[in-house]
Amino acid sequence: MNRNKLERWRYILPVLLLAFVSLAFVSQKPDLLNTLQAHLASWNTQYAPEKVYLHLDKPRYTPGQQIWLKGYVVDAATLQPTAKSGVLYVDLLDANNEAVQRLTLKAENGKANGDIILPSNLSEGTYTLTAYTQWMRNFGEESFFRKEINIIGAQTKTEEKTEKTAQKIDLQFFPEGGDLVQGLQSRVAFKATNPDGTGIAVTGAVYDAQNQKVLDFKDTHLGMGAFVLQPQQGQRYTARVNFADGRTAEFSLPEAQASGYVLQINETANPDQLQVTVAGNVAGRQPLLLTGISRDEVQYAEQLNLQPGQSFSKQIAKADFATGIVRFNLAKANGEPLAERLVFIDNQDNLDITLTTDKKTYSGRERVTMQVLARDKQGKPVSTDFSLAVTDDELVTPDLQGLNINTYLLLTSDLRGHVQNPGYYFEGNDTARKEALSYLLMTQGWRRFGWQQIAKGEFPELKYSLETDLAIRGTLQTDRGKPVKGGEALLYLKGQHLAFITTETDKEGRFAFEGFDFTGPVDMVVQGTDARGRRKHLQVNLDEDSYLPKLPIIPAPQIGELLASASSELITAGKVEMAAADEMNSELTLRGILLKDVKIQGEAEMVQPFKLHREADVVLNVKELPVSPSGNIIESLQGRVAGLQIYRAGQNDFRARIRGSQNPPLYLLDGMPVDESITSQLNQFDISRIEILKSPASAGLYGGRASGGVIALYTRQGGEPMQEVQPGKYIIIHRADGYSKVREFYSPQYDGKTPASREPDLRTTLYWNPSVQTDSQGKATVTFYAADRNTTYRAIMEGISDAGKPGRGMVTFDVSLGRANP
Repeated sequence: MNRNKLERWRYILPVLLLAFVSLAFVSQKPDLLNTLQAHLASWNTQYAPEKVYLHLDKPRYTPGQQIWLKGYVVDAATLQPTAKSGVLYVDLLDANNEAVQRLTLKAENGKANGDIILPSNLSEGTYTLTAYTQWMRNFGEESFFRKEINIIGAQTKTEEKTEKTAQKIDLQFFPEGGDLVQGLQSRVAFKATNPDGTGIAVTGAVYDAQNQKVLDFKDTHLGMGAFVLQPQQGQRYTARVNFADGRTAEFSLPEAQASGYVLQINETANPDQLQVTVAGNVAGRQPLLLTGISRDEVQYAEQLNLQPGQSFSKQIAKADFATGIVRFNLAKANGEPLAERLVFIDNQDNLDITLTTDKKTYSGRERVTMQVLARDKQGKPVSTDFSLAVTDDELVTPDLQGLNINTYLLLTSDLRGHVQNPGYYFEGNDTARKEALSYLLMTQGWRRFGWQQIAKGEFPELKYSLETDLAIRGTLQTDRGKPVKGGEALLYLKGQHLAFITTETDKEGRFAFEGFDFTGPVDMVVQGTDARGRRKHLQVNLDEDSYLPKLPIIPAPQIGELLASASSELITAGKVEMAAADEMNSELTLRGILLKDVKIQGEAEMVQPFKLHREADVVLNVKELPVSPSGNIIESLQGRVAGLQIYRAGQNDFRARIRGSQNPPLYLLDGMPVDESITSQLNQFDISRIEILKSPASAGLYGGRASGGVIALYTRQGGEPMQEVQPGKYIIIHRADGYSKVREFYSPQYDGKTPASREPDLRTTLYWNPSVQTDSQGKATVTFYAADRNTTYRAIMEGISDAGKPGRGMVTFDVSLGRANP
């Protein structure tokens, strides 16, 4: 009996001991984890940052060409098309951070199309294209999309090389997890960079304080690599290095801490598992929390209680995380961070986009038929719209290792600084690329939110509201600057009728007219009154957003070897490329520029004319004017007013300039601003009086729009007296900017039916389509025509599914002016 009991305990004791040891590592869900999950839930619901990516037709341009672009606006965590922002801003900035061109684009289902016409006199050089939403401004400019593009001019020169001695190479060391700890083995990543941020090959050795060599090391990719070091107490370590250009230098390694923890992750040894190890030498047992955060959610959590000399090791399935960056954090129970490590997970689940052409080689101006097939990881068809660019691979060779929709959304948008050749890490799944990517993440760091801030629930202040559509915003104040609470703002727009909408001011005197949907500039009148209907001593101040993003302090490396791309053929091609430029319709009514769910609160056939000015420089009764042969009232002013020049702009179309101003005058019809072209549509016999303001003093009431003077036309009102509005800032004329005009890419039809130009077709962008829609089978067909160059063309298609899976497809084909091959 006793012997049986002893035998039984012989087997039970090891099990109990194992259970006891396991409890040293794992216990109940800690309070910190609950807090962290709650704060991340708030982050995802109340803040939910966005990302923007731009697909361009090509990487370099010549002055006068167009940049064709497609914007993708997605939720930063899920990568699904955003449901927040409906307005996308795109700015082209020069090296002095001045705007060359600016776009305001309408984003629908997270996608926006646009184009930029480059000025014909634009200087050659490197420019920065940046894109963002108003909501993204809450999270800092580092979250904006940025891409450098090159403008190639006829006078492009190779950049002069500065003396190497004046440029210091930088070498930094990054202990895995954060700190070196005495007595604990740790991996140390390093990165060697030129002053422009590009990596440089490096070899070297680490020496201790006694000048004894400890180890040798060398980089494996773009100046990045790693070595293993176990720092000893009382030792300081130095690296002596040799760079690829022959220079040598000496650098100190970070000093090792007397006590602490080391977090190590091996992500390359097993294709399906991460090997996570935590070691420490801190006296006493201390509860720790190890978490893995992916897509802004805690996907892995483990509570640890390590004694000095103990270590924790576990394998974690990579499939537990979404494709992209995973952030592993080791922290104390109070949230104090101890170590951090970034890991990239690639589940190979991006969209598979296949492009095929009906031939490999085409003759000049021959029809090209391209088939598209989009599928997900399981091979199921994907129905969505993609952007497609077909460009001359010889003249504007794309950077195949550069930024693309996969590298940006999944990798570089979550890292600090410039990432050199991000496409390299996505070209294959071999061990060398995985190790290089591991070194990149160990040296470049995370940027979206700080661990301590999210653990404490310290979120950024939301200064900028969501923009689902265009809005006119402003403030109603007294002339002493005090806000007018409970007042009323009225917005008038004259089309066929005079229509208006009203809105109440809040406690800070602010008001907003929302729900606008129009293209180009529109003139409107905004008037303010207080709660008792008074206007005296009030002023309307409209928000004039002059915000312009700033270039990063450390810009991306500039591409100096532009001369190779600036061939005479590229310059010639840039001069002959064709672009469509449609005229915008300037005749808009309030009903035409508002979204359907915005109610117009007033509309009238007849309106009482008004004016802001007390006296005009010239007042002409229509009886004093001759009948113009064209019927245009402006023609009748010829020779009648000193300093007023009238010239013909077209059939029955006349323009006016006051005192030689280059700016057209502001035209008012019964007090409401109208476009200059509207005068050709007026019946001369419907006008009763014309008032002209020539001097800046008299025209100044109407603001900057009146820099060219004012021509005020008043219609016959059946004897109704004119309302003379007391001049003041309670009623102002405002020019609102709508969405930027989106042009349609011109693709010539060489079908024998449409007359073809005899000029050589040297387009560098053969075809651009921002919305290639695949059907329920994931298929689409596009057709276009080859040009007049013996060259290779490359087609690149990019897009993202509604499920948040990005994808990219590519194919090349040749054009021979001789005989085509099947």
